[in-house]
Amino acid sequence: MRHRPINGFAVEMNLLPFLDLICSTIGIFIVVFALQEVAASASGRQLAIDYLVVCPTEQEVTFYSAPTAEPAGFTQQQFPALFARLAQRQDRIRNLVFAFTSACFDTRRAFEEEFAEFTALLHDRRDSQAIFRLAFRPLSTQPGAVEQLLTAWRGGNASHGP
Repeated sequence: MRHRPINGFAVEMNLLPFLDLICSTIGIFIVVFALQEVAASASGRQLAIDYLVVCPTEQEVTFYSAPTAEPAGFTQQQFPALFARLAQRQDRIRNLVFAFTSACFDTRRAFEEEFAEFTALLHDRRDSQAIFRLAFRPLSTQPGAVEQLLTAWRGGNASHGP
């Protein structure tokens, strides 16, 4: 019986630490890129408010179609009806502002998902020329935060955007 020389195997074994180092470096880069926080680019200007949705408590929102319009209440299950109401408008570009308190994070997420579906349907229809932009405004937990936002909107002070 012939035996293979061990020299060939020893040369192959010398590459293992190098490969281990390369794989570890790639793993570190993957972790660093995965854990990076997405930095939102802010222009410093808030969008004008055309429609306002206020969420003071979880599962319920109040919709204002104009600064002086009567508010309409919607639950989280009624979000498609709210967007159907918006789709009937004939405006070209509309800014929808979702103001929320710290008690509304789940409702905010659900609203954002429904809004994405709504805009996808508008885009697929192509007969509608309406464009909706969604902006979020956090509200303080102080009792008069919603009234301050409404007063600023009604007075024209909340319209900083195009």
